[in-house]
Amino acid sequence: MSATSVQDYWAIAGNVVEETAKPNDPSEWISTLIDGIDTVKGMIDAVKDLHPAAAIAWGIVSSCVNVLKHATERDKTVLRLYEAMITTYKEASDDRLLWQRKQLEPIYKSLFQTTNECGILIKSYMNKNHFKRFFSLNVSQKAEEFIQGFANLREQLDSGVAKDALVVTLGIGAGVDIIVMRSLLWELRPRQELGPKSTCMQGTRVETINALVSWIGECDDSILWCSGLAGTGKSSLVGTLHSLLSFHTSSRSRLAAFIRYDRTEYPNSSELITSIAYSLGMFDQRIGHAIAAILTASRAAVKMPASESRTQFRLLLQGPLETIPELQDEGPLVVIIDGLDESDVSKELLEVLADGFGPTLPFMRLIISSRPEEKIYRVFKSYPHICCFPLDTSSDEVKEDIRHFIQQRFNGIEDRSAWSEYNERQVVAQLAQRASGLFIWAVTACSFLCNFPSLERLKALLQTTIPADAMEALTILYQTALETAMSEVSGRKEDVRRCIRAVLGALIVRKGNMTVPMLPELVLQEGDPSAQLIIDKLGSV
Repeated sequence: MSATSVQDYWAIAGNVVEETAKPNDPSEWISTLIDGIDTVKGMIDAVKDLHPAAAIAWGIVSSCVNVLKHATERDKTVLRLYEAMITTYKEASDDRLLWQRKQLEPIYKSLFQTTNECGILIKSYMNKNHFKRFFSLNVSQKAEEFIQGFANLREQLDSGVAKDALVVTLGIGAGVDIIVMRSLLWELRPRQELGPKSTCMQGTRVETINALVSWIGECDDSILWCSGLAGTGKSSLVGTLHSLLSFHTSSRSRLAAFIRYDRTEYPNSSELITSIAYSLGMFDQRIGHAIAAILTASRAAVKMPASESRTQFRLLLQGPLETIPELQDEGPLVVIIDGLDESDVSKELLEVLADGFGPTLPFMRLIISSRPEEKIYRVFKSYPHICCFPLDTSSDEVKEDIRHFIQQRFNGIEDRSAWSEYNERQVVAQLAQRASGLFIWAVTACSFLCNFPSLERLKALLQTTIPADAMEALTILYQTALETAMSEVSGRKEDVRRCIRAVLGALIVRKGNMTVPMLPELVLQEGDPSAQLIIDKLGSV
């Protein structure tokens, strides 16, 4: 993903501002009640020595009034925070010319990041019922920090001096010696870690991404299953979420763990729970301290069979997180598992994932991305609290995004003279129609056309029939690409077909890395086309 501009930060913050409802002003009757009880207190003080029961009664009433006072003050503080957020955001939105000044850019980015963080805090507080609000002990302090933060940012902008960007810290304490803690966590470190596979092209999947971000901030259920056929863009979506949650949504990363599976590179699910625990511990020292304490007490938690997945999940994840009550008021923490269908996940582990982190950890979010494979579907359908998020290949958003993707790829081709007899806009529309909602089709087709821009290749794609469904779309595309590649390599048709099959077979069968110089010795014969030529022609598939 390209570097995020102030405009991008502003757009994300705008969604947060729009979705954050104004908190209610504390009711006047509560203030009147508190004032009246304070008046009665003087009367009770005069008689409490003569009537001990009065003193006991007042003690009970007084404690209740104190709780009510604190709750009312918190409500007022959150309301002041909302007003500060709205005021600052509107003022900054009117200063777009100043966004272009390099010395002010970090201040504006920080301001919009703080707006996102503030919105998360307000929505989290307002989503609690009144009883739970009484015990939100840290909200007032954090709200005051945000209010002061907005004031500092406005002061920086007024002075025109670019200072260090303000970050509202959420209090990560150094409760243990870091070296000792990390040495214990190192035992949980997975043998392999895969980063995001891809991200969405800027300007695409906007509605879908906004829906996922809104779910993270406001959901009642803490598990979301993003499912879709191969090629529908699941990995790109979670890759974009990875970027947004790590760097762009707020001043503090919201992504606590990211696990990606690949059936060739990393299919081993036996390390899933320990991998999440390792990521959580490295993400926040308080969590790391709590997990390290478990490992100190029992190293057996590191290696447990699939049948003990629930016990391991409880020991390494739920238990440690429950020992840090202040996490409740610090906003959501997100765990993403991409490509679960490409792992060897067991039924026992699927059932543990389906239960999620549980009601005692409402701030935890679990996002799982996979194809709707039978074994996954069979387990997840039995859990009504799981938010199912299927990717629709027929939506207008997807069709427009694929068209936009193809157009942007075409814009990167310097010489399109070979296609001059075609209207480019019509070509883009026809190709998008043949994609049948599959982003992988668009990616492959664009690689096929852009790597070797020729009239023959374009005609070959446009002459294909419009597929009935997504699977047929991919079949037709790959068949067309292979037939065209075969026609472009000189030699007898049968020999060229044999070479292409041999190269593809070698790439599929060999598990380790395969290099082009290895191919002639392994599968090609004397007089065959060069291995590099064949690979170049097959680049799109």
